Amino acid sequence: MNGFLPAHGGCLCGAVRYRISAPPLLADICHCVQCRKQSGAPYLPWIAVAAPDFAWIKGKPARFESSPGNYRHFCADCGSPVVMTGGLEPDKYGVTIGSLDEPDRFPPTVEAFTVRRLAWLHPMPGLAQHECGNPEF
Repeated sequence: MNGFLPAHGGCLCGAVRYRISAPPLLADICHCVQCRKQSGAPYLPWIAVAAPDFAWIKGKPARFESSPGNYRHFCADCGSPVVMTGGLEPDKYGVTIGSLDEPDRFPPTVEAFTVRRLAWLHPMPGLAQHECGNPEF
């Protein structure tokens, strides 16, 4: 065992639940247009986890192909966004930090797509800044 206490999360209504069994690979804040549109917020904090370390434990989310090969998974009942899959990293899942039961466990260390950051937002102190995607993902 790696000493990591599993993390759990899910949607607002509880119809969809998941478990993460290993530490995340990174914790990020994304300013891209797709993340803003999906979340309805000025940015979307998320963690990346290896696909084998992620499991759905209740319900089955709906999914939307936000761009070719990229899927946004959400609860069909309450609409909560929970996971992103596909794209250039099909072996990783992007889990929305806000859907975690204990989001404080995973503070972001990076802001990505800062070129898309809304003009009224400022860089977050102490976080690495990347104009485009996070090079770690």
